This record gives sequence, structure tokens and C-alpha cells, in this order.
Amino acid sequence: MTYQLSERDKGILGAIIQEYVSTGEPVGSRVVAKKYMCTISPATVRNVMADLEEMDFLYQPHVSAGRIPTPEGFRYYLNDIMEVKTLPRGEKSLITRHMSRTTGDVKETLKEASALLSSISRNASIIILPRLETFLFRRIDFVKLDESRILVILVSRAGMVFNHIVHDEDINPELLVNYANYLNEWCSGLSIQEMRDMLVQEMSSEKARFDSLVRHAVSLGMTALDRVEGMPDIYIQGKESVFNSPELANLDKLRDIVNAFEDKGRIVRILNSVLEDSGVKVLLGEDMEGFGMDDFSLVASRYYRRDVPVGSLGVIGPMRMNYSRVIPLVGYMAKILSDLLEDV
Repeated sequence: MTYQLSERDKGILGAIIQEYVSTGEPVGSRVVAKKYMCTISPATVRNVMADLEEMDFLYQPHVSAGRIPTPEGFRYYLNDIMEVKTLPRGEKSLITRHMSRTTGDVKETLKEASALLSSISRNASIIILPRLETFLFRRIDFVKLDESRILVILVSRAGMVFNHIVHDEDINPELLVNYANYLNEWCSGLSIQEMRDMLVQEMSSEKARFDSLVRHAVSLGMTALDRVEGMPDIYIQGKESVFNSPELANLDKLRDIVNAFEDKGRIVRILNSVLEDSGVKVLLGEDMEGFGMDDFSLVASRYYRRDVPVGSLGVIGPMRMNYSRVIPLVGYMAKILSDLLEDV
């Protein structure tokens, strides 16, 4: 059911959420009246709080306690009450300064971004790295591991590295070097899909038909590219700040969230499901597919390379997160990363 609150009721709900975010404790009517709504009596605040509880925006842990916002209360607050602040100039400068020091290696850049997100938000940060196929290829190398296994090393111009093992016939290491040199000569500067298209075309050419080196190089190259589209890497930093939150005083809840952080495949699916549109998104508790984070929330955004979404980043913390601060932080970090990836 959709509720329309008066400006007074919105003010009271907003005050309760601000106080709860600050203290983590149930909020009483006297605190709201004295600290936030000086022109309204505690009795009036108490009546409004009872109405908000009927709407499922608040709940009372026990009879003598104040109220705590529910996920529905937070959702209404996010959609209809909260004003997103501009990220403070000092934090923008901190992010810009740190990110400008990165070496140009994409993984190191994203690791630094993840550390900054966690440090500034004081919550856990998650960054999903771009897939290798979103970048231009620089070189390929083959390393013989044994009689049937070859290590494939693919490197993009941006410094992204993708390693995997393929099975093939017993190939002399010198021939592997020759195959790699041939592929590097023809494929450097192409995207992974362009490499695939080129190799398919080359395999049907006269040259591949009569030149054994070309034929074997192209065949091995096609095998090497088959497994590039795997699960993307993830950086998660600052988990300790989540583990230490009062919401995890219960050992079963702590176990659930530890398991949730270990299930990286589910993290990727959740982020991908909410990031179909641009902008910063917020997932509250049960929105996260029974992720074991009922008392937590995720603030996330995509980041881009040349206007094409290539990855995503987010902050996970208690549901009583300071959204007016975290939302612009996530949005600004996504913008900085997109700018840095523009030319790679």
C-alpha cells in the first residue's frame, strides 16, 4: 500500500531515522520533540509514531522502548524525504588525489578505489572488475606446464591480465613462442571479439591451409579465447567494519553475513540485477535475494568505459547507514573510475 504523509509526519519519520542512524538505539518521542521538532509536543510526536508503526514504517522492540525504522520506513525515507547531499569538497579532493597517483594498471586502480570507498564510508566496499573482453588486447603468451596443459596469459592494454589453462597436444616450448609471436603481430590492438573474428577468418584462409605454423597458431589462439568470458574478479575490502557492527551481536547473523561475503557469484548476480539502469541504486535487506543481510543494505552504481558499462561498485553496511553521505560517495567514485578508464 502507498501512503501519503504530511510534511509534519515526514519530518518526524526523517528525525527518527537520523537519530537511529546516529545512535543505533530505539528513538523515543521526547528525543524527537526536543532535538528535532521543537514546535511539536512529545504527545503529538507519540501519536504520529503510533500511526507510522501502523503503516509498518516503524516498530517497537518492546513495550517500554522507543521506535526503530523498518525496511519500509527506510525505503519511504529514501524515496520521499531524504535530500542527497553533495560530497564534501575535502572528500572529493582526497579521492581525486589518491586516484591520480595510480600507475595506470586497472587492477591496482580498482583496488585503490575499493580501499578508499571502505575507508571513507566506514563500511565494506565491493568492486566488480571489468571483464577482459571489454578492453583492447596487447599480447598473448603461452607457457607449457606439462605434456597436455598450456598456461594462457592474456594482457590488455590497460594492464588487465587473464590467466587460464587449456589442454592441447604436446607442443615444443619454442613453437609456443612462435605461435604467440604470430598472434601478437596480427592481433595486438584488437578487442577480444575482433580477435575471435580475425582468427575465424584466418583459419579459412589459404595461408592457414598450407602453413603449419599459421594453422596451429590460429587453432591454439581460438582455444585460448574460448574461456575468456568467465566470472569477473571482485575486490571486497572493509569486511571487518561490517562484522563489528551491533547488528551482528547474534552469532547466527554473523555466520550468515560471513557466508554471504564468500558467495561472490551471488554478489555479482545481485549487483547486475539492480544495475540495469544508470545512477546509484539502494538495496535494503530482503531486496538482496535472501543474501543473509536482512539488517544491511547495499548502495551501488555502475562505472563505464567510453559510455559502455564495464563494471560496478558498491558499499555494504548496516541498514542504518548514512545514505545522504554514502550515495554521493558511490556516485562520485563511479564517475572518477569512468573518467580514468576513458582512455585505456
